[in-house]
Amino acid sequence: MNYPIVFYPKLVRQFCHQYPLPEASSSCATSSQLQETQQFEQPVVLLTPPQPPVVLPVKLLWLIWVFWLYGAIALGLLAISWGWLWWEVLLVVAAYSCLIAAAYSYVFGCRQKLLSRYKQQVLEYNQQNILSHQHLYSNKQQEFSSFKVEKEGLQTGLKSAKLEWDSRNRSLKDLMSLRVSPNGTSQARQGVSEQLFLQYLQQYFEEVVQAAEFKIPSSQRSYSADFTVIHTPSGLGIDVEIDEPYAGKSKKPTHCCDADSDMRRNQLFLEWNWIVVRFTEKQVVQAPLSCCKFLAIAIAFVTGDRSYLKQLETEPDLLSVKPWTTREARAMAKSNYRLTYLSEFGVGSACNRVSKF
Repeated sequence: MNYPIVFYPKLVRQFCHQYPLPEASSSCATSSQLQETQQFEQPVVLLTPPQPPVVLPVKLLWLIWVFWLYGAIALGLLAISWGWLWWEVLLVVAAYSCLIAAAYSYVFGCRQKLLSRYKQQVLEYNQQNILSHQHLYSNKQQEFSSFKVEKEGLQTGLKSAKLEWDSRNRSLKDLMSLRVSPNGTSQARQGVSEQLFLQYLQQYFEEVVQAAEFKIPSSQRSYSADFTVIHTPSGLGIDVEIDEPYAGKSKKPTHCCDADSDMRRNQLFLEWNWIVVRFTEKQVVQAPLSCCKFLAIAIAFVTGDRSYLKQLETEPDLLSVKPWTTREARAMAKSNYRLTYLSEFGVGSACNRVSKF
């Protein structure tokens, strides 16, 4: 699962399957073109994102050791009160400790197996999703550039296409009315690269909001979206996240692929009918226009609106970046890895003052 990462909500994927873009279903297209297009569409719209497993949070695993500590003390005191010899007490406590250790290892091992299996499923899903996304868009672009219609049937074809397009747009707007709106603006600290990237987003997209706050159901906590990009005509919403390997001030690892916090967050935004796109901090700092192009492709893929993409077609495609583990994030924090790219753009000193939560 390499960056950039994109997830499409289930309702959006079903919509793309039910209402393919007009140029893919036009009566002027040949049957071979339709078949080729459908081959690229099906892997995207039929994929179902894996559901995160129900696992015991890491914090609760420490309750096992708390239970062991109190149990060992209580067992030792009880054995002493019975008049057991010191070595008998020691053997009993040791046996009890082994039992607790075995229980902890079993619970922790099961948890890791479930998470590893889920991460592998996410990796396979995301790779197939991105490849299908790119192939489908490339195929549609080739069809669009080579597509010619006969003069006699042009007027009828345009009228039919317009009716289909209007119907599709109305259906998409109805679908986007189900998208959960933010509750306000978050007061959480912003990442050092976000102000720079905000200028690029506002240059190419109409409706961009920074630090939109979303209330988590049945919780006092909220999620803060780095950016929300709204396609105004349809209401399509994209949650844009910038992932850094560690916090600038505390050096705490963040957005690690072996942690499950981002998985739960992604799933909730998908249920709220938002597309989720994740970039690395290095990508938005070094290639902000390529990141904007990736967002424009995501919008065109669902809505068919290529107006954003036309401004960015000459920009290179965004290079993929491998995600990092907690161990790798600690190593990067120790070597001040973020300064290797932040300092080039005049934000290196800010990296030591500001961190994103």
